Amino acid sequence: MRWNKTWVVGAALGLATACGGVDEEEAVASLPDFAGTSLEINTDAPAQDGAALVAQDLMQVEASLDGQGAAMLEGARLQVKALNDALRLALVPISDLVKQSASQSGDVLVYGPANRANATFKLSLREGEAGRYQWKLEARPLNGTEETPYTLIAAGALKRDGAAHRGRGTLALSLDNLKAVAPSFAGQGRLMMSFAHFGQGQGSKSLAYRLVNFTPNPAVHEAVTGAFVGHKLQATGATRVRVLGPYNLPGTATAAKEKVLSSVRHFPGTGGRVDLRAWGGDIAANTSYVGSACWDPKEKELFRVLFQCTGSSCTEVPGSRVGDRQACPGVELRGDVAPPEGTGDDVTPEPGNPGAPDDVPPDVTAGF
Repeated sequence: MRWNKTWVVGAALGLATACGGVDEEEAVASLPDFAGTSLEINTDAPAQDGAALVAQDLMQVEASLDGQGAAMLEGARLQVKALNDALRLALVPISDLVKQSASQSGDVLVYGPANRANATFKLSLREGEAGRYQWKLEARPLNGTEETPYTLIAAGALKRDGAAHRGRGTLALSLDNLKAVAPSFAGQGRLMMSFAHFGQGQGSKSLAYRLVNFTPNPAVHEAVTGAFVGHKLQATGATRVRVLGPYNLPGTATAAKEKVLSSVRHFPGTGGRVDLRAWGGDIAANTSYVGSACWDPKEKELFRVLFQCTGSSCTEVPGSRVGDRQACPGVELRGDVAPPEGTGDDVTPEPGNPGAPDDVPPDVTAGF
C-alpha cells in the first residue's frame, strides 16, 4: 500500500486552512511509518517511498526467505516477523484513516471513525512541545453506537528531522486492548518502542523495543517478555538485530523450547552471521548452549557450530559442526563464537549502530 504523494500534500494544504491554521501537512509527515520502525534482517528490496506508512516490500522479502535460511537464523526471523506483523496492526489503520478528511477538536486533528474488519477506529493527532507531534489510535467494537466508548490501542510521538516520518519518536501498542474491543482477535500483550533516524535523508535507523507477554497468536507463537534492538545503515544496507525468543535450538536433546538470545548481522551482497546463547528447555540448570553460524548472500548456510557450557568450560556438541569457519564470506563473519550477554531485557544498541534512540516508553499511554 503506498500513498499518492501529490494527493497527500494537496489535501493537507487544503485542511491547513480549513482547520484554523493547523499545519496538517507537517502533522501527517510526523506520523511513523513501517520502514522507519520495523526490524530488518535481510532485505535486498527495501521500501523506497518514504511517504508510505506501510511498506509492503520488506514483508514480502522476509516472507520469501522463511524456512530457507540457516537453521540458527530461522528462530530469530520468526521473532522479527511477529514483531513487524504487530506494528502493522497500528500502522495500517493509521494509513487508511489519514486518507479521510480531518475534523478539529480544539488543537487536535481527528480522523474517523472508520470501520475495519474487526473494529471501528479513530486517530487523533496534535502538536506538542518543541514541534514534537503526538498521536493516539483508539477503537471501539464494530457496530457500536456514538455513545460506545473508545479504547486506546496505540500511541506515540515523533519530532521530525528532515524527511517525512523521520526523526526521533516512540510508539506503543496494546494487543490486550485490541482484543478487549475485538474478542476474535488472537493477539495478546504489549509492545513499546523508541526509534531514531540518522544520516542523509535520515535513512539510517536505530530501534529499541520492550515486549510484555507479547504474541500475535498464542496458538502458533509463544508469548515473549524481553527486549529487542536493531539498526540499519543507509550507506551499506547492513543490518543488525538482537532478539529473544522461545524455540527449540537445533542440536539439543529434545523438542523442548529453550530461551534463545540471538545477535544477527547481515551485509547485502556478502552474507551474514548469527551468534546465540540458549538456556532453559531441556538444557540443564547452570548450563547454557552457545553457537554461531554464517551464510552467503542467499542465506545458504556455510558454517555452524554449537557448544555446551557450564561456567567457563565449554564442550562442542557432537554432530553440531557444519562446514568450516573460513568459508564465511568476509573476515568480520569468521571470528570465534561471541554470544550475546544478559537475559534478553537490555535495550543497549548492538555494535556498529548509528546512534541510540531515546528511552522506550514504559507503557501504552496517549501522552495528551
